[in-house]
Amino acid sequence: MPEFQYTACDQRGASQRGAISADTVEAAGQALDQQGLIPIRIQPRRSLGNALRKPRGGVRWRIEDKILFTRKFASLLKAGLPLIRVFGLVSGQMRDERVRTAIQQIADDVSSGSTLTDAMSNYPRLFDQVYLGALRTGEATGQLDTVLDHLGDFLEKEMNTKRMVKATVRYPVMVVIALVLAGGVVMGFVVPKFMSFYTHYGGQLPLPTRILITASALTRAYWWVLPILGVGTWLAWREWVKTAAGRRTWDGWLLRVPLFGPLFLKVAVSRFARLFGIMFAAGVPAATALQTVAQGIGNTVVGDEITAMRERLTVGESVATRTEGTVMPDLVYQMLDIGFESGEVDRMLGEVSRHFDQEVEYDVRRLRDNLEPIILIILAAGVLTFALAVLMPMWNLLSLFKS
Repeated sequence: MPEFQYTACDQRGASQRGAISADTVEAAGQALDQQGLIPIRIQPRRSLGNALRKPRGGVRWRIEDKILFTRKFASLLKAGLPLIRVFGLVSGQMRDERVRTAIQQIADDVSSGSTLTDAMSNYPRLFDQVYLGALRTGEATGQLDTVLDHLGDFLEKEMNTKRMVKATVRYPVMVVIALVLAGGVVMGFVVPKFMSFYTHYGGQLPLPTRILITASALTRAYWWVLPILGVGTWLAWREWVKTAAGRRTWDGWLLRVPLFGPLFLKVAVSRFARLFGIMFAAGVPAATALQTVAQGIGNTVVGDEITAMRERLTVGESVATRTEGTVMPDLVYQMLDIGFESGEVDRMLGEVSRHFDQEVEYDVRRLRDNLEPIILIILAAGVLTFALAVLMPMWNLLSLFKS
């Protein structure tokens, strides 16, 4: 039976602390009443053993597993099963042992008196602020299954968008990696082999070959600098983006980078419209929904713009007022203005989300078309450089032998 720690006062007003066993928080409160105590605070007791076995915070899962969890959770709740029973069925279908343990621990916390969102908040890498904010409202309004359905749709859209972008950039990345590896083989093995043979006959190596030989010598002499430089750069970048100014600068650059910037912005706008629509439809106040979405949008520049919307809303101004430095398109503000005027904010946001989902699909196809000639140019330049470096000395050797 779960144990609860309590703080209470007796009939004389003296404070007392202790532990009591009960099935729920309410049962613990009733037991204290029977003892003549007035409960002030009751919370689940945490033992050292429980704390050590809980994979708090650090557990992660793939987006496919998160979608499976959300869909199963919604379906079983619609079937009328008790919440604890739902957790037991869903956890058994999770492939990752750590995720399964985390879900079982959430069920234990709920059975011990915690709310669903409070229990889930112990695992921020499983359930982000947007997910928890929507569930908190669904829990309060009794529409938990509906909210979970909307969250499942949102997660599937996110997964499909990421897959499209990854499929688009996979080919260029593979080409660049292959080109780098080929260059390493040429500089490390091919060119040095015939360099001594060529100089033995007194020939002057062509400029492209000399450049490659110099680069090869430097690479072989100072190869250890490259991993140190790479790791150091990555660590410095990671620490830099952890700062508020660094993160804002990096996110702003991502929105301006050629070819990819417009795509990133449209993905963020679609995510904003979908998340705001889900939370608003679930009954979350607009100011609270905007604050939660700003924290979970994934881009601080767009998040700051959403926060500015919230600040205008709290002082009674129009959310749809554009200010200097805004990055979201005019269509977003126009649809928000219509939505607040007509009382159909969630429907207008749904239209915005569908529009930008289509824009993202179109931009991904266009990005693929634009990357192909760029990759061909890079590939041709690399092949030409290596060919000149290897073949020109051979042509010069033929001229030496003829003379």
